[in-house]
Amino acid sequence: MNKSIVAIAALALACVAGRAAAQTYNARRMGMGGVDLGGTGANIAYRAVPAPPAEPRGFSLPIGLIQVLANPPQLDAGKPDFSIFDLANLLYTVPWNLQLTQPDPIASDVNVSISQDSLVVNLGDAQKLFPQQSGKIGAVLNGPSLGFSVHRVFIGLLPVVEYDNDLTLNDALHGALANADPFLPNTLYSMTDKARAQLAAGAELGFATPLARGGAGPADRSGFYVGARLKALRGLAYGDHNGSIGFTTPDTLFTKPVDVRYSGQLNDAGPDGGGWGGGADLGAVWIGHGVEIGVGVDDIGTQVGWKVRQSAVYSDSATGGYVQQVLNERAPLESRIPTVLTVNAATQVGRALVAADLVSGVNNTQAHLGAEIWAGRVALRAGTYIDANKLIEGSLGTGVRFGTLGLDLAVSSHSRNVTQQRVLEMGAGISFYR
Repeated sequence: MNKSIVAIAALALACVAGRAAAQTYNARRMGMGGVDLGGTGANIAYRAVPAPPAEPRGFSLPIGLIQVLANPPQLDAGKPDFSIFDLANLLYTVPWNLQLTQPDPIASDVNVSISQDSLVVNLGDAQKLFPQQSGKIGAVLNGPSLGFSVHRVFIGLLPVVEYDNDLTLNDALHGALANADPFLPNTLYSMTDKARAQLAAGAELGFATPLARGGAGPADRSGFYVGARLKALRGLAYGDHNGSIGFTTPDTLFTKPVDVRYSGQLNDAGPDGGGWGGGADLGAVWIGHGVEIGVGVDDIGTQVGWKVRQSAVYSDSATGGYVQQVLNERAPLESRIPTVLTVNAATQVGRALVAADLVSGVNNTQAHLGAEIWAGRVALRAGTYIDANKLIEGSLGTGVRFGTLGLDLAVSSHSRNVTQQRVLEMGAGISFYR
């Protein structure tokens, strides 16, 4: 099997299986349920907020790459250890963290029951791949930014990446695949897919400043802070697809061959088709009376202009194959990048830092709650969150400080796999304290 076909099949499985949950790479946040700790998030106003005296900076360790390199997935479909499900799971979970447990393999037999004018297909464990809801994945990435600041004004360059996919099975096809419902005569069985991906280079110009500050000295973080950023974007690559594939059963099953029909529209462009666009980000933070609250809104009205190649793809009844017909080599198109809203809050309860957030982005909304308490040089962390599959997950973590250097470890559950089964992963990181 061609490797590109394998990759496409793995992507399709990942889309069918459901929503992709956000993945946390910072070990400290991971131990606290993946909660947004203000300065670690996307709220532009935090550029003006002084960091807490004990707030560390650092980086995460890619301990999961060792696991994948030691036992890489088989890409040759002709080999007995090849698994399309393993490849799809890699699309769900970037192998940065160490996967402590793995989802149960889909290994049961497929049973096909055929009788006069009746067909039932029982996929066994593979039925888990077809949830009732449409399969949605998506994300928006702004940055990292490379630039400098002067006083309260900053300027820089950053990449902007957005992708989303929405794959839906109609009720008849979903019932036949997920519930082993019998195939019925005179019934349409179809699947619809809407996908988009775009990449742009951006230049940013913004500011972040306090509108009011506490008067207890430089270490006093209390006050009200705001920030705004304008982005000028130049499109580099774009592609979208809107299509459906399906078949209609005849009056009597097995009386004639099934005619599988596909039709879809494609738009694509490279750097030569990329135009200009722009958008804005806004943020605000209030700190006072031991409470911190932040609200950030990214990609307000963000759009990019393109000149795309517009094509129609459809089934050719004469040849039995598929035809791609170019309708317009440079059709004007204006794409939008979805808005992402982040609301976070934190407070000190005795010796414990308690934080929570709500993030509403592309195709999903997630909530996180976490706590951290220090006992001498050791930090204990715990958290929970509702993932994009609407499952309640949990996490535990710890940190050890050696002077200005620290080590963070965390264990968290997640359901980022094609069967949406809860598994465990471990993250690690290095922290630097002032």
